[in-house]
Amino acid sequence: MFKQVLAIFTLAAMITSCGISDKKNTTDTDLSKMVNTLLGTGGLGNVYPGAQVPFGMIQLSPDNGPGGWDRISGYHYYDTTIAHFSHTHLSGTGAGDLCDIMFMPAVPPFKVGEGELGIYSTFDHKDETAEAGYYQVLLKDYGINVELTATDRCGMQRYTFPATNDATVIVNLKKALNWDYSMGSEIRIVDSTTIEGHRYSTGWAVNQKVYFVTQFSRPFRAHEIEKFISKHKNPEYNGIENQIGNFVFDTRDDQQLLVRTAVSGVSIEGARKNLEAELTNWDFDKVRADAQNNWNKQLAKIQVTGGSHDDQVTFYTSMYRSMLAPTLFCDVDGNYFGPDYNIHKADGWKNYTLFSLWDTYRAAQPLFMLTNPDKISDMVNSFIAFYEQHGATPVWNLWGNETDMMIGYHSVPVIAEAYLKGIKGFDPERALAACVGTANRDEYRGIGEYKKLGYIPADLEGESVSKTLEYSYDDHCIAMMAKKMGKEDIYQEFIKRAGYYANIYNSSSRFYEPRLSDGKWLGNFDPEAYTEHITESNGWQYRFAAQHDVEGMIELMGGKANFEAALDSMFTLKPTDESLLPIFSTGMIGQYAHGNEPSHHMIYLYNWTDSPEKAQKYVTHVMRNEYFNDPKGLCGNEDCGQMSAWYIFSAMGFYPVDPVSMKYALGVPMFEKAVVDLADGKKFEVTAKGISAEKYTVDKVMLNGEQLTGNFITWDQIAAGGKLDFVLK
Repeated sequence: MFKQVLAIFTLAAMITSCGISDKKNTTDTDLSKMVNTLLGTGGLGNVYPGAQVPFGMIQLSPDNGPGGWDRISGYHYYDTTIAHFSHTHLSGTGAGDLCDIMFMPAVPPFKVGEGELGIYSTFDHKDETAEAGYYQVLLKDYGINVELTATDRCGMQRYTFPATNDATVIVNLKKALNWDYSMGSEIRIVDSTTIEGHRYSTGWAVNQKVYFVTQFSRPFRAHEIEKFISKHKNPEYNGIENQIGNFVFDTRDDQQLLVRTAVSGVSIEGARKNLEAELTNWDFDKVRADAQNNWNKQLAKIQVTGGSHDDQVTFYTSMYRSMLAPTLFCDVDGNYFGPDYNIHKADGWKNYTLFSLWDTYRAAQPLFMLTNPDKISDMVNSFIAFYEQHGATPVWNLWGNETDMMIGYHSVPVIAEAYLKGIKGFDPERALAACVGTANRDEYRGIGEYKKLGYIPADLEGESVSKTLEYSYDDHCIAMMAKKMGKEDIYQEFIKRAGYYANIYNSSSRFYEPRLSDGKWLGNFDPEAYTEHITESNGWQYRFAAQHDVEGMIELMGGKANFEAALDSMFTLKPTDESLLPIFSTGMIGQYAHGNEPSHHMIYLYNWTDSPEKAQKYVTHVMRNEYFNDPKGLCGNEDCGQMSAWYIFSAMGFYPVDPVSMKYALGVPMFEKAVVDLADGKKFEVTAKGISAEKYTVDKVMLNGEQLTGNFITWDQIAAGGKLDFVLK
C-alpha cells in the first residue's frame, strides 16, 4: 500500500512507475518533493511527518492521540487516528515531551475515544501527503481536509470544512503526551478573530513555558472556554487550572478557514511580534511555497546522481531530517528563555536549543560544517551563553532547560571542531573557558574521582565505563583546541586526561571493564550483557569507543592483527538471545548495533587495519538494508539527525570517526555522483562509476587525478574543493 501512497505523493514517483529512467539528476526536480516525511514513522525512527522549515522553532504535526513509545513524537504510521495537530515536536529522541498548543478541527457529533485519546477522527494514508514544509490529511469522520505549513516561529493551518453551522476548532492546552504534564494554561479572547495565551508544563523539560497568539481568517460566531482543575496524587501537581477552548464557525461547503499561530518561550508579546514579522498575509500557498523554497535551497547543497528513485528519496529525506534540529529558540527581537529561567537577549546571533549532543556530536554536527557552516557560530554562542547562565555547557537542552539526559560533555567537540576548522563569529577565549569549566565540575557525575583516579570508579558512579571513555574523548577535544590556541598548560592537563580511557582496559579480557575505587576490577564481566556500568550498550559496543586514539587502542589490543580480529568478532558474534535485546539495540550485525550511536564509527575502524574492504562491505550493507523509503525505513531512533547524518556522510564515501581530527575515514559511496556545494562557492565532487549493491569494493581512490596513498581524506582537501573518484574493482 505504501508504494501506492508514494505514487500520488510526488510527481517523481509517478514518473518512475511509468518506466521513465529513475536515474534523473535530482537538481532538475523540486527536491522538497523528494522528501518523504513518512519514512521512519512506522518503525523505530520515532519521527514526526509534519511541517517545519530548516532548524525552525515550529514543528506543526499530527498526533494520534495516545502516548507511548511508538508515538513518542506524537505520530505512528500504523495508527488510524488523529486527535490533534500540535506546534512542537521532537525528532526521534526516544524521550517524550513537547506536543504543545494542540488544535483539532471537528464537526458535531464528535467522536470521543476512551482514556487519553479524547476527540479524534480516523484517517487513511491514501488521503495523506507528507513533504518537506507541508503536510495534508483528510479527517474522515468529519469530512475536513487539513493542511499544515510553517515559518521559523509560526504555524499556518488551512481547514476545508463541509457546509455546517458548527465548524469547531478545539484548542487544547490541558492535554499532555508522554513525559509531559500541564502545569497551568490560559486562553484569552482578544477579539472575534484573535486568541492568545500560554501553557506551562513539566516533564523532560522541567520548566517549559510556551506562549502563543492565534488569528483566525474569519470571526468565530461562538466560543466556550472550559476550565479543568487537576487532581493528582502528587500535591505539587494538584489544583492546577488548565483550559480548552472551543471556537465555532459557520461554513459553506468546501469553505476554508485559515489559522495562523506564533509561539514564544518568552511572552505573549514576543509571540505577537513573531506573528507580525513572519505571517503578514493569509496566503497559505505562498507560505507553503516559501517553506519549500527554503528546503530546496538547503537540500541542493548536496546533489546526488544515480541509484533508484527510492534511493534518492532516502537520501533527501535524510538531508531533511539532518536539519530539523537543533531548533531556533529566540524571538525576532532576540529574546529567549535561559537555563537560569530568566529572559536573555541574543545580540548579533541567534539562540538555538534541542541539542541531542551524545548522539549528534558524532556526525550530525560535523555535517553542518559542509551544509550549514553559517549556523555553527550561532550554535557555539548558544553553548557559551548556556555555560555563563548555567555553569556548564549543555548536555541535552530543551526549550531553555537542561535535561541532563545521557552522559559526557559533548558540546565540547562541537566547539572544538568549529574552532579547529576556522569558524568565526564567536570568542575562542570564552569558548575554551566554557569547555574547561564544564570539564572541571568535580561534583558532577564522577568528574572529581575521574580526575583523581584516572577513571570513574564503578562502586561510586553508575555508567562508569561509558563515562570514563566519553570524558576522555571530550578531554582530547579540549586539548586539541588548547594546543592550537597556544594554551600549553591546558593542553598538557587535558591530553593527559584524554588517555584515561586506557585505565579501564583489562588486558586479560581485552575489553574496557568496570573498575572499583580501590583499583580492582569489578569481576564477572560479560561483554554481551547490558548493565548499569555501560550506557545503552554492552561491552562489545564500547570496546572501540576511544575514537580519538585508534592507534592507542591497537597498541592496547596487542597490534593491528588482534585489533582486526576483535572487529571481526564484533560483526560476526550474534547475540545469544535476540529476544532479550534492549529496545535501543537494533540494526544488529553481530554485536554491532547501528540503531544506537556508540556503534556509528566502528565500521570505519577497519581503515586502521590492512583490510579496509571490510569497511566497504559493512557500510554498503547498512546503507542498503537499514535505510530505505518505507515507514519502517529507519532501524533506530533518529536522535535529532544523527541517524540521517551517518547515512549522508557514508553515501558520500567518507565519515568523521573523530570530528576534531581534521580527517575522515574513507568508505564507499552510495551514488555514482555526489556534488557538495561548499559555502565559499567551491564544489567538492565524489564519483563512484558503476557502484551497486553487488559492486562496491574499492580498487583505488583518486583525488584530483592523483591516487591517495591511505584510507583517509582531510578536511583541508575537502574544503579546497575538487574531485574524489572511487575506482571500483
